Amino acid sequence: MAPIVIQDRGRGPEIAGTRITVYNLLPSFLDPTVTEAEICAIYGLSLDQVAAARAYVLCHPDTVLAEHLKIEEKMAAGNPPEVRQQAEQARSTFQTFKSWLAESEAAKSEEEEATFEDWAGESPATEFGPDEARVRPQRFPTFREWLSEKAKH
Repeated sequence: MAPIVIQDRGRGPEIAGTRITVYNLLPSFLDPTVTEAEICAIYGLSLDQVAAARAYVLCHPDTVLAEHLKIEEKMAAGNPPEVRQQAEQARSTFQTFKSWLAESEAAKSEEEEATFEDWAGESPATEFGPDEARVRPQRFPTFREWLSEKAKH
C-alpha cells in the first residue's frame, strides 16, 4: 500500500486525493475529547489519512499553528464593509424579486380564477375548436432575466 502523502496545491497542506487540509483537522487535533475514529467519521477519512495529517502537524508545529492563527483572525474579523454592503444589496434585490414574483403569481392566480368563473357551465371544448391552438401558460422570468430587464428601465 502506498504511503499517505500530504501535498500542497496552493490551499495549504492537504491529504492527497482530498480537499481536506491539516487546518481543517487542527481544531479536532487540539480537542483532547475528539478521537481519531470520530475525525474519520466526520471527514470520511481513513485512520491512516488522519494519522498522516497528525504527523504533519507534529513535524511542522510552528508553521501550522502560525497559519492557523492567521485563519482564526481572518474569520473573527469577518467580511470587510464593502463585501457586507454588496451582500446586503444583493439580498435586498433578491427580496424585491421575490416580492415581485409573489405578486405576479397572485395576479395570475386571480386571473385564472376569473377565467374559470367565466367558463362556468361551459365545456372547454366549446371555447376552443379542435384546430385552434391553446395559449401556453405564461412563463415567469428567471432572476437573471428579471435583473437585466430591470436594468434596462
